[in-house]
Amino acid sequence: MLFLNTTVYGVELGLCYAVIALGMYIAYSVLDFPDLTTDGTFPLGGVVGTILIYKGGFPPLLALVGAFAAGMLMGALTGVLHVKFNISKLLSGIIVMTALMSVTLALTTVLTGTGFTTTNFSYTAYGFSGLFNSNGEVLSAGMIILILAAVVLVIKILLDLFFKTKAGFMLKATGNNETLVTYLAKDSGFYKILGLAIANGLVAFGGGLYAQLTMNYDNTSGTGKVVLSLASVIIGLAIFSKAKYVKPTTAVIVGAIIYSLCLNYFTIIDPNGTYLKIMNAASFALILIANNNIKKLRFMNRAKSCVKR
Repeated sequence: MLFLNTTVYGVELGLCYAVIALGMYIAYSVLDFPDLTTDGTFPLGGVVGTILIYKGGFPPLLALVGAFAAGMLMGALTGVLHVKFNISKLLSGIIVMTALMSVTLALTTVLTGTGFTTTNFSYTAYGFSGLFNSNGEVLSAGMIILILAAVVLVIKILLDLFFKTKAGFMLKATGNNETLVTYLAKDSGFYKILGLAIANGLVAFGGGLYAQLTMNYDNTSGTGKVVLSLASVIIGLAIFSKAKYVKPTTAVIVGAIIYSLCLNYFTIIDPNGTYLKIMNAASFALILIANNNIKKLRFMNRAKSCVKR
């Protein structure tokens, strides 16, 4: 029973983290931008969404849209620091992430009326129950998974459609060959800012979704989300690297679910949580090592095939 409950909760969190991973996919894989803003925009989305529900009386869905807008603004700020002021990619993300620590703390104070960094809220009228249950009853695990899957599917479809537009193609070109974009008389800096805005908007959306799922907001909830989202992207793309008909967005979603399940199974091994961070770090290191070895093997196989020809 413990294993089943852990699996179900792992899938729920995996679908929630899939939104974050899709944002990291845009920053890391499409733009080749190691964006550390993620650790700040995730809790930002959670607190903004919660404030809009509690203080503004917004429906949960509109609260998520507000969280997305807040994340886009911070992602664009990271892009502006890099593009307009020539600050390095890593430092741009670190600056905004650090500033967001104070921003989210201040917003949490507005939310709770105190200096506390954590707040809990009931299922009645908030989150999934308020959106889909008029009587405020707790939804079943199966219904929650269906709702999350529907949300993730809509986001995936919208991203796939966006990548087929002119702006989407230029965004990919900016990450692959920035010189080509300049040669086409386009502003590569604009597309960097746009990509980072969308990426962090998705991360903040995921933060708001996570807050509604857990009925809890924690100011430190963004810690480790860069590692989590990167691992999800790497796992998904590695598994489906040879699958011709599987889109990268689909691969990233599957990778997020797999990694989330692994993290949840760690809690069975270490229920006290003493060594969870070590296991998380070790698993991520193993993922990177395995991914590098897979790339080397593929390169060697291609070289051998070329020699035979």
